[in-house]
Amino acid sequence: MYHALGPLLALTPAGALAQPAPTVPTAEVTVRARPRPRETFRRELVPEELRRMAGTRGDALLATQNLPGMGRPTFGLGAFIIRSSDPEDSLVTLEGHPMVLPFHFYGLASTVATDLLDRVEYLPGNFSARYGRVAGGVIDVTLRSPQRDRAHASADVDVIDAGLFGSVPVGRRAVVAVGARRSWVDAVLGAFLPNDGPARFTRLPVYWDYQAIAELDLGSSDDTRVVVAGTDDRLELQLARADPRDPRRTGLSSHLGYHGVQGRWRHRFSSRVLNTFSPAVLRTVSETSTGPDERYAFTASTFSLRDELDARLSPRLRVLAGVDLQAGHIDADLAAPSLPMNGITDPILPGRGARYQGGRDFVNTAVYLEAEYDPTPRLRALVGLRAEHFSQSGSAVLSPRGTVRFLAHPRVALRVGVGLYPSPARGYAVLPGFGNPSLQVERWTHATGGVVLELLTGLLELSLDAFQKRASAVVAPAPEPLRFDNTGRAEVLGAEACLSLRPGRGPFLGLVSYTLQRATRQRAPGAPWVPSTWDQPHLFTAVLGSRLGRGWEAGFRVRYGTGSVEPAVTGALYVSDLDVALTFTDPSRYGRLPDFFSLDLRVSRRFRWGPVNLDLVAEVLNATNHPNVESRVYSPDRLSSVPVLGLPIVPSLGLRGEY
Repeated sequence: MYHALGPLLALTPAGALAQPAPTVPTAEVTVRARPRPRETFRRELVPEELRRMAGTRGDALLATQNLPGMGRPTFGLGAFIIRSSDPEDSLVTLEGHPMVLPFHFYGLASTVATDLLDRVEYLPGNFSARYGRVAGGVIDVTLRSPQRDRAHASADVDVIDAGLFGSVPVGRRAVVAVGARRSWVDAVLGAFLPNDGPARFTRLPVYWDYQAIAELDLGSSDDTRVVVAGTDDRLELQLARADPRDPRRTGLSSHLGYHGVQGRWRHRFSSRVLNTFSPAVLRTVSETSTGPDERYAFTASTFSLRDELDARLSPRLRVLAGVDLQAGHIDADLAAPSLPMNGITDPILPGRGARYQGGRDFVNTAVYLEAEYDPTPRLRALVGLRAEHFSQSGSAVLSPRGTVRFLAHPRVALRVGVGLYPSPARGYAVLPGFGNPSLQVERWTHATGGVVLELLTGLLELSLDAFQKRASAVVAPAPEPLRFDNTGRAEVLGAEACLSLRPGRGPFLGLVSYTLQRATRQRAPGAPWVPSTWDQPHLFTAVLGSRLGRGWEAGFRVRYGTGSVEPAVTGALYVSDLDVALTFTDPSRYGRLPDFFSLDLRVSRRFRWGPVNLDLVAEVLNATNHPNVESRVYSPDRLSSVPVLGLPIVPSLGLRGEY
């Protein structure tokens, strides 16, 4: 539901510094070269890596969850937990514009086909002034230009979904590409689920998505691109008998989707000055209901605009100036329990449920100015200032940010960054009846320092970073009638290590990452500091793959993570007239679910069938069948509980063809 409310409520190589700045030719030749990365603290995944990682089904955004600092979300929650930040406080963008639904429900797949991607850039902290309205992290998805030499096509199918992709050049200056995918979870479940069980699907889970890209070169100085994309997820489930823990819940109905279009026009005033103008329009629907007394419905129409001027004033100085605008309207219709103060959602008592119905306009504006200065081939500084206005709170904030990267040795780069990152209050916490519409902006500070070591030139790289994020004016529970206020404080302190093999350099694919961190929050001055809801102190991932010859490839992924924080339940108050129980918790202490562990295996075989390249891929998720606890269901008296387990061992067989 947050995604519908969000707009309203809200490694480079070690030797990269020594490389000369790219220039743009002015002759009648189109050169598509990747510019030097702007961000100092970044990691990048390209299709060569994305498709070969075990445990991800070749899905781009699922593969980013292997990176350091990336926490593991509960199964069924398609979200990114970046350095223990609230998932709502991180941003996923499609070429700079927010992706409101990056995942299909249950996090089974991302909503943009990997065939369309050029790269996925991961910015866990201290990102530049180009990005705002979040204080967690940023994942920026960049689409590739479709090939123009001839027509291309590909198709893939596995046990969850099937997809098609194709591109065709139109004359010498244009190309069109289209892609689509549909799940067949509905067909699989329909063949095995009985109709007389405790729960019956009246609409089996199904999702589909589509994307289309059209590019046109208008001349040596101008090129344009239009992207149309959409997705739709639906399911309806009825309970044969009411939930004994909450008799008013009779089932589950869910509909999530969006349809949008975005454009891009790049104009080269000269070989040193480039302007990029990009508007986007998006329509989002998010509807969920669990019974007559609990429903959430949001419809959002959003317009976003980015315009950036990139000017290289001298061989050592590059200046960027931009506008980042979001505006639109949201209609909301909610009937639900009041937001819980103790982390437990109890049944709705008659007359105690909260309701809200209304619409609201929003306009969030920002401008930014950034200077990239290379005083020597070994030193690079990126200094920026972002000024933005948040219409929900009426706040105007200036955010200075800066990073420095120093090449101490051809194989050793040092980097440091500090900056301010304001983040608006979001979601139900600002809705009338649920929270406090007058909540102000949270104010976060990021500080990161680290080193990048090139252990084997062009092949093996090790990065080590330490980070701290601190915040004041944090949204925290408050007594009635406010419900929430900006009385809290928060801190995340940690360190990361990542050992990675460069993609495409030899037969191996490898990435080992470990994060040690601690996230705490304080509800009000004098209150105890307690673990954040998203605190995961230990995160470890190891991914290894190797080409074995004759088209064979094998790989594995091991993941370990500290169990999620859960409230310390101490008992319950039974209301006999209503046959429900209300939960008591101890706010001064928290518990944890058991730690998470999984081993995923992947074997593939590439072969050729006439003009078509085929890949047959077999994967086994959670190969050890480890029982990972995702949540807990308590007895009516809250004195005992049973665990809710995640996915058991899941075999998957897929086939991909490419022409």
